[in-house]
Amino acid sequence: MTTEQSPSPVHATTEQTLPPPGPFRRHDFNAFYTQEMSSVTVFLIHQGASPYEAADAAHEAMAKLLPDLWRTLEHPRAWLRVSAQRCYWRQSNTRATPTDPVPDRPGGTCPLATVVISEFQQTVLDALRQLPPTMRTVMAWDIDGFTYTEIADALTMSPAAVRQNISRARKRLITLFSL
Repeated sequence: MTTEQSPSPVHATTEQTLPPPGPFRRHDFNAFYTQEMSSVTVFLIHQGASPYEAADAAHEAMAKLLPDLWRTLEHPRAWLRVSAQRCYWRQSNTRATPTDPVPDRPGGTCPLATVVISEFQQTVLDALRQLPPTMRTVMAWDIDGFTYTEIADALTMSPAAVRQNISRARKRLITLFSL
């Protein structure tokens, strides 16, 4: 098994100029928002959220960071994902999917505009949705580039449980894809 990260089943486009990945500047919320908003939206899509549900939950979690919480957190990227995940879980399961296009808002961009889903990626998302919730959750964290230890800390699991869930999820995905 290699240590390389496979490409994300869903990814954000690189047409926009995004800040380079890595440590964020605690004084620049704009840079943090730009760097993380699409990533968190895709993270939630990996867990089974529709693009609209993912965008709503990501925005709700991002709003919780304001005005100053995001400056004081030790691991704001992980906190944002945990918070967005909880927001997604609280959403109603009976929510209707909007049919109107998402309006452009002055002064910002909608993360849905940067999410691109190919036919193959949709197949992968459909397979991820067939996994049990815990496996789907740890796979979303893994796909998003977090280490087993970081995932374990964020989800209050042991690293061994994270490894085991990821291993079982990968085996199920291989079976689903008949590889």
